[in-house]
Amino acid sequence: MNRLVEMPEIEVVAVVKAQPLPFSRQGKSRIKRHLQRVGWRFGWLLIYQRAVQALGYGLSLVVPGLRNRLLPAWRIARERNIPLHRCDNINDAATSEFIRSCEPDLLVSAYFSQILGAEVIQLPRLGVLNIHPGWLPSYRGAMSYFWVLHNRSERGGVTVHWIDEGVDTGQILARRSFPIRAKATQETVLTMTAVIGARLLRRVIRQLRNGQPVAIPVADTADSHENYYPMPGDCEFASYFRQHRFFRIRDVLGLIVFRGWRR
Repeated sequence: MNRLVEMPEIEVVAVVKAQPLPFSRQGKSRIKRHLQRVGWRFGWLLIYQRAVQALGYGLSLVVPGLRNRLLPAWRIARERNIPLHRCDNINDAATSEFIRSCEPDLLVSAYFSQILGAEVIQLPRLGVLNIHPGWLPSYRGAMSYFWVLHNRSERGGVTVHWIDEGVDTGQILARRSFPIRAKATQETVLTMTAVIGARLLRRVIRQLRNGQPVAIPVADTADSHENYYPMPGDCEFASYFRQHRFFRIRDVLGLIVFRGWRR
């Protein structure tokens, strides 16, 4: 969002933000099932990480000299008077109507936590672009930034592709790999996909505006074989924690301050 609003040739007309799980009886049941799958240790780790992020973001608002910090999408929307819609389900009637009323040429899905249905995919004139934090088609599915570390891969990746009714199966428009440094955490790998993904997205959008062909062929090589990874469970997280750290406090605070990101 920070990079898109810098592009004078496009207009961001709305933002749709997925809501966290609601604290209703149904929402609590979903949370419990999810924690039973991934494990309570991982659940508490996420709560701790969110607390550190909130603290870091609060500090970034009061510490002088942080003018180059990147802002969350909701903050940009509020400051620029861009309509913001919060949804529990991207495919419900209210959200579809909101998107339809904006008459978008293009939708961009960036680390969105829900699967788009056929009706939503067909709403924009051109289609829906997705920033996928993994090298497609080798890392389809959930949390590819987790699996690339779990598998001890030497390189991570990020892909921009069209969304279709499959899971990460749409036409690939751009992708780039990057080396994974020793002692990298999931937070640093995820951050790299966001930084590179934003650059790839800007390039793809400009190519679409200029009518240039952007689809890239996917050669049948060892790093392009199709693999699907589901949401990791308790066993996978236990194995992961023996090899890697999920995040470090300095990783999260570094994401809030964002010093040097504009170089």
